Amino acid sequence: MLSSQSRWMTFFSCFVLAGPLTVFSPLEAVEHPSAVDAGRTFLEQYCVDCHQGAEPAGQRDLEGLDLSKSSFDNQLLLQEVIDQLTLKSMPPEDGEQPLSNERLDAIRHLTDLLQGMRQQTQSTGGRTLLRRLNQREYRNTVRDLLGIDMTMFDPSFEFPRDAPESFDTIGDAQVMSAHLLESYFKAAEKSVDRAFEVSQFPEEQKWHFAGDFYQQAELASGHRKAFDNRYLCLYDHPFNDKIEGGYGPLSNFKQGVPITGIYEVRVLAKNMHQDSPYSSRAMKIDLEEPFRLGIRPGDTRIEDMVHRQPIQPLLGEQLVQGGDFRWYEFQVHLDRGFAPRFTFENGHHDFRGMVGRLYRYDKDKLPENIRGEKGIFLQRIALIQHAQIPHIRISEVQIRGPIRYDWPNRSQSVLLGGESLSEEDVPDRVRKFASRAFRRNVQTAELQSLLAFWQTRRDMGQSVENAFQDTLKAILCSPDFLYFQPSESGSQSDFALAERLAYFLTSTMPDEHLLRLAEAGSLRQDAVLLAETRRLLNGDAAGVFAADFLDSWLELRSLGSMPPDESDFWFYYAANLESDGPRETQLFFRDTLKRNRPVAELLSARHSFVNRDLAKLYGIKDQVPAATAHEFRRVNFDGLAEGRGGLLGQASVHTVSANGIDTSPVVRGVWMLKNILGTPTPPPPDDVPAIDPDVRGAKTIRDLLDKHRQSDTCNQCHRKIDPLGFALEAYDAIGRERRFYDRQGTQRIDTASELPGGAKFDGLSELKTLLAERQEFFARNLAGKLLTHALGRRIEPSDRAAIDGILEPLAPQGYPLASLIEAVVLSDLFRN
Repeated sequence: MLSSQSRWMTFFSCFVLAGPLTVFSPLEAVEHPSAVDAGRTFLEQYCVDCHQGAEPAGQRDLEGLDLSKSSFDNQLLLQEVIDQLTLKSMPPEDGEQPLSNERLDAIRHLTDLLQGMRQQTQSTGGRTLLRRLNQREYRNTVRDLLGIDMTMFDPSFEFPRDAPESFDTIGDAQVMSAHLLESYFKAAEKSVDRAFEVSQFPEEQKWHFAGDFYQQAELASGHRKAFDNRYLCLYDHPFNDKIEGGYGPLSNFKQGVPITGIYEVRVLAKNMHQDSPYSSRAMKIDLEEPFRLGIRPGDTRIEDMVHRQPIQPLLGEQLVQGGDFRWYEFQVHLDRGFAPRFTFENGHHDFRGMVGRLYRYDKDKLPENIRGEKGIFLQRIALIQHAQIPHIRISEVQIRGPIRYDWPNRSQSVLLGGESLSEEDVPDRVRKFASRAFRRNVQTAELQSLLAFWQTRRDMGQSVENAFQDTLKAILCSPDFLYFQPSESGSQSDFALAERLAYFLTSTMPDEHLLRLAEAGSLRQDAVLLAETRRLLNGDAAGVFAADFLDSWLELRSLGSMPPDESDFWFYYAANLESDGPRETQLFFRDTLKRNRPVAELLSARHSFVNRDLAKLYGIKDQVPAATAHEFRRVNFDGLAEGRGGLLGQASVHTVSANGIDTSPVVRGVWMLKNILGTPTPPPPDDVPAIDPDVRGAKTIRDLLDKHRQSDTCNQCHRKIDPLGFALEAYDAIGRERRFYDRQGTQRIDTASELPGGAKFDGLSELKTLLAERQEFFARNLAGKLLTHALGRRIEPSDRAAIDGILEPLAPQGYPLASLIEAVVLSDLFRN
């Protein structure tokens, strides 16, 4: 850690904490005079008599409620008033009662006022406040600054979660804390150390493992008795909760590889018992599919190689055949200290539970000599020794490498300009690094301060290179690195524009080409800015843009916060749909962007991109060959799966709009209004209970909602919400098509409904057609989401005219997606 950390932290804290402490005044007037007058008149006639004076009823003083002020206390009290009027709890039975239309008008006026108050307290006046790099932007920027591979390294792993809003770019929602400050110092230390971990060209080494494989503790006894540890056996898929045999580590490779690089891994393996006689209810595994052997990295420093680790991407995968042992060869990237762990990618779901299920359901199919075993410990040993349990069996492993290694490596080239650093080169290398880190030219005074810091470290006895490393760490802790530049006029404005464009479309720092244009002062020219936008959209980083934007817009980042129930939806975990579902959505969005198709096709398209697991979920597995099961390919759904295609037919959307256990047309309808149409409804009254399906089958969810809508106040919102949600009810909590809510087939799902304007539909396909016909609403919402992502602030009512100006020229072409993004970048909102 830097010895001068306290000085940097004091400076940094002062800079940050002096930020947007006075974003708004909560006492500013609400500009709804007619609603204020109407609300005040109603309260005075029906409420104030009881709720005034020194001892107001319920300790709620409505006489002093100023509806023209947006203070938080006023908002809380006003929400209570709306709730009580909605529930008809007030006025009390012995008080004067308003007519039904009077009550509804009052609720509408007061709700409008409350929404205006909330918008005002959230408003930033159309300005983006002090905004820092969020977690993903930080990670990407450090990767590019230092030239390090992030496959198995994440310096931001211990950062506190970004702002709770769906968009993690919103500046005034970001929080700075002492914990985050400390995390920045640790991350800088780790990142720079990682960049300089190799000082000389590494020599190739070889390792060989055979005959001494050790399984996790639960399986150790069985494998010792059955095989004398000659084999490494894989049972579970790698995403089980209580995993057994999901990760096959090399127990004698305790330190992992010594150098980060590409390694050749050869595995002598075969599949076992794919023709197992046991029933599917006992074994949760698809034996029709070829067994897939994968490699995932394991950090040997964690000292737990048999369970899931924080960072464990799939490095390679091959289909494993039965019969004789065969060699399977992989070339994988491994970081220093990591070792390969072998996985059965489509293995058992819950091998531990399968032990009991086999003895419960299929005891008569087991060998006679083990049918009498009692207790999971002895039963597990007996099954491993004598039963026909499907698994992947590994007999031998060879590792060689690194087989490819650039020298000087990328970090040396980026940071030192070669293999080493001389004292004469330090000023130039510090200037270049700081300019890239700050995303602008470094001022003379700034450079002198950084060089003085470097000299201080030299005076303390450090070498030229070690002092340089500490200087890089100091730069990575600077507010000029961690925070975005303000969009001020003058020489820095083009750098701020380059920074904003780069993080919008690539989620990382501007590249050298973009910075050169900013330095030349030409980036603000329409033709140049348009050309740069197209260059970035057509580059490899377009995939990063698609993933990050969709995570925020469609709330896909929240996948995993309410995971589907493992017993009912085991396929979700066996197929790793938490990863594959968003991947489908990203590929579909990027394809629409690349072809510059009208935005309505995001809803109405009849195609998508799926791998074999998703194809199985959708009932079209023949469209994706087993030999390329993990690869995504375009699939047209015409004549295959009604309702699929487009965003609303995708498993990621169905999962994120459910709660992990069941589905609700209300929850899904609210999700649609907010994220697809951009017309969110106000929150329901606090005291209204949730509507849950009657599991006894007495009433359907539609019956319950029909009764709920008998309330005039509830009907105002539910007539907008419920029809959209009903259309999605044909899909369960992981996106699997269904016709009934219950397993007995007594609660049939009815997807027919009617939109508030009178348009009728039956099912998702017909709803998508109706929504596509109203594309201007979808396009306006999408433009607002793009601007939120790009500007780092919420879009406000005052932005409506500017958004209309973006959309109007694109209307005749149906708002092509790439053209819409270009128009957003060229708009005054984005430039300024």
